[in-house]
Amino acid sequence: MRPNAKALALRDPALAVLTGAIVGSDFGAEFGDDYGDDYGDEYGDDYGFEFGDDYGFEFGTDDYGAEALAPRQTAQVRIARPVAPPPSVAAKLWAKHRQKAGATHRRVLKLEPNRGSSVKVERYAFAINAALVLGVASPINTSGQPDTNIRPQRVTMNAPQPGFVTVNELKVANVSVTVGGISDAFDYSALGVGQTLDMPTLSPANRASMLGNYTGFVPPGYVGGGAYLFAISFKGPASVIA
Repeated sequence: MRPNAKALALRDPALAVLTGAIVGSDFGAEFGDDYGDDYGDEYGDDYGFEFGDDYGFEFGTDDYGAEALAPRQTAQVRIARPVAPPPSVAAKLWAKHRQKAGATHRRVLKLEPNRGSSVKVERYAFAINAALVLGVASPINTSGQPDTNIRPQRVTMNAPQPGFVTVNELKVANVSVTVGGISDAFDYSALGVGQTLDMPTLSPANRASMLGNYTGFVPPGYVGGGAYLFAISFKGPASVIA
């Protein structure tokens, strides 16, 4: 059974007002003038105008109107996909980027040649020495060990002239790199070219050694009886210290 306006007003006055079953003076007329005026006006004001303001105007216009739509519109702008450049433009930009990155990398390697490598390698020199007295023939048996790993690729000796010192054997990490005969130390002059050798990697735990002889020859410009430090230098890639 459908309720009439009076039954609805008694059962749920707020719903009656909202649905329009009763409006101000009608509600008062049904219950009397005095009661209707007081209750009708006050109830109508409280639930008609005020409720309408709170939930009608504010709820409908402000909260779910412009303010509610603004974040949704903003979100749509944020997820807008960028427009991809034409292939020709993208190719030019990529080529320019690669060119710049390559130039930068080459310049950085001037200061940090080991950048990007887990193994740090530079080119070092390691030497062993023999003290000689000019004019006094003597055997040479000298050895030494480096402070870091080094793989010699060239040996130089400071023999001022041929016939000054002879080399019987040259060893690196217990491996003889001279495989027969006696050579002249002048063959290893710093002025020589095309003297690259492949030698074993020498570590601080191993030694390089030289067996040979000083012939007693005093080159022009030198004085007999003077001290002369004969140097055998090994040069090649080595592990960086520190």
